[in-house]
Formats: sequence, C-alpha cells, structure tokens
Amino acid sequence: MWIADNWKEYEVIDCSNGEKLERWGDYILVRPDPQVIWDTRKTRKEWRRKNGHYHRSKKAVVNGSSLIFHNSGTYTIRI
Repeated sequence: MWIADNWKEYEVIDCSNGEKLERWGDYILVRPDPQVIWDTRKTRKEWRRKNGHYHRSKKAVVNGSSLIFHNSGTYTIRI
C-alpha cells in the first residue's frame, strides 16, 4: 500500500454509496469507488458544489465512461 501523506493537492473529503468525493487542487470531483459499501448521508456541502462527476461505462452518455463538468459540458472517455 502506498501512503500519500505528502500530497498537498489531493484529499478524500467524504465517501458514500459507492462514490468518493475528492479534491484535486481547486477542483472537487465525485468518482466511483467499489470499496465504498456504506450508504451514509451526503451532508457535506461539497457534494452539491462539485465541479465534476465521473460515471463508469454502465451510466455513460455514449460508449465509454463520461466525465461531466458542471457548467462546462460532458466529456466522454473511451477506454
């Protein structure tokens, strides 16, 4: 296991229901994480103020996965 204790630009803020809320520099993103099996209430304000939301291929807009930036549009990532 790698410990990322020197990362200044990244932090896991919260997680719930298969998703984690992360900060990458100035951006707040929601990404799937299959290890998050608990379903706690998403009470942190960052859940509502996220800059982007990554969806795996089963929820993709077009073939592949999608990363939706709020107020900027949808980007599809084909893997």
